[in-house]
Amino acid sequence: MQYKIEQIGAQFTDKDILNLESRFSKYADEQGYKFHSVFQIQKPGCLGIGTPTTTYLAVYVKE
Repeated sequence: MQYKIEQIGAQFTDKDILNLESRFSKYADEQGYKFHSVFQIQKPGCLGIGTPTTTYLAVYVKE
């Protein structure tokens, strides 16, 4: 089983949602990956002392 992980951000406009839908479909059609899940992470700030940011990662799987 192979995994692909992609950072997808944390804020979405209607257009962003449509673009994300297209990316999910593209990975499935062109590369054989199926969408698996999304999870939230915090990335540390600059040099580990700045304000951390929240983002989301999409996980795809190819069996």
